[in-house]
Amino acid sequence: MEPAAIDKSLDELDVTDAQNIGPILDRLKRIEGQVRGVQKMIVAGADCEAILTQVMAARAALERTAAQIVMANLEKCFDAQSPAEARRKVVRTVQLLSRST
Repeated sequence: MEPAAIDKSLDELDVTDAQNIGPILDRLKRIEGQVRGVQKMIVAGADCEAILTQVMAARAALERTAAQIVMANLEKCFDAQSPAEARRKVVRTVQLLSRST
């Protein structure tokens, strides 16, 4: 999948629904705090293992956030789309996810 197609797929993800935006933003704020903590650890000369542990935790949190965004998108696909359109969006989402791993 080309980068332009991935950008288009991202544009179709609807995380602006009131029930989705709050939890997603909360997760992203926590991740932001984790990353700032990693920066402080590096500046302070913390142990490499401790830094990598925190980096991996932030990465896992980002992956969980991505899953939450995908779930919101898939729920919308099945609620409001024709079966063919829902299938097309699911296929595009799977392509996007498989490219990011």
